[in-house]
Amino acid sequence: MDELARIASAMAASIGAHDRLLQTVLQHAAGDYLVENAVNVAIVGVKIAEGLRYESGKLEQVALAGLLHDLGMFTLPDSLLYKAGMLTEEERKHMREHPLHGARLFKDVGAAYPWIERVILQEHERWDGSGYPHRLAGNQIDEVALIIGLADVFDSLMSARPYRSGGSPHRGIRTLLVDGKTVFPHHLLKALVDQLSIYPFGTTVRLNTGETGVVFQLNRQYPLRPILQVPQQALSGQAQVSKAVDLRADTSLHIVEVVPIGSLSVDPR
Repeated sequence: MDELARIASAMAASIGAHDRLLQTVLQHAAGDYLVENAVNVAIVGVKIAEGLRYESGKLEQVALAGLLHDLGMFTLPDSLLYKAGMLTEEERKHMREHPLHGARLFKDVGAAYPWIERVILQEHERWDGSGYPHRLAGNQIDEVALIIGLADVFDSLMSARPYRSGGSPHRGIRTLLVDGKTVFPHHLLKALVDQLSIYPFGTTVRLNTGETGVVFQLNRQYPLRPILQVPQQALSGQAQVSKAVDLRADTSLHIVEVVPIGSLSVDPR
């Protein structure tokens, strides 16, 4: 636990200094999804908490809770975790017991970290009472658990699973704004959008000119007008070059659509 706490502290400091860890999440590299999910949820959770103006010590708590939120999943058999098809009702019931397993496991080691046990037990609870395992609602749910739950759903919407392909950060944000209005409180959804934007880092978009570009910097005050890296026609034998286009400065340009992942090869650094 002490080593994990040091990692969480370093993560929170890094996220506060720059967006490199967030960029890694939004580019969603493939890996074991339980491990990837733990790291991604910690990072996105800290970003949401930054949007809520949590102080540094609280940000470290959010990071540590994110790393451990699905501890109970490691008690489930691989045949259930990595099943390629849809779960049966019995399997779904078994899966939904993992917060209880995780909380029991954590009792043995977590006396110094009481907020983590609450997060493990409550991060699948939802604002409207539709979650599990205890159907809590509203202010019955710890706010850090709601933050971690929102980060978890966002990561799930982006990440591939054995039974479905992953989606883009833009689509994940859009889905949460449409479908998440009752299951998460408004101020958490707003914090997520404020921190990640409607067009998160790495999103490929098409402009009204027909050009395509990749979001490489956000305009916090104008989330619909990020800064793009737009490729330029290269001369024969020369490497492709690109230009920065600030949609806040050039009001004649606007985004007309998001284009599929992988349709444009640009390094958005």
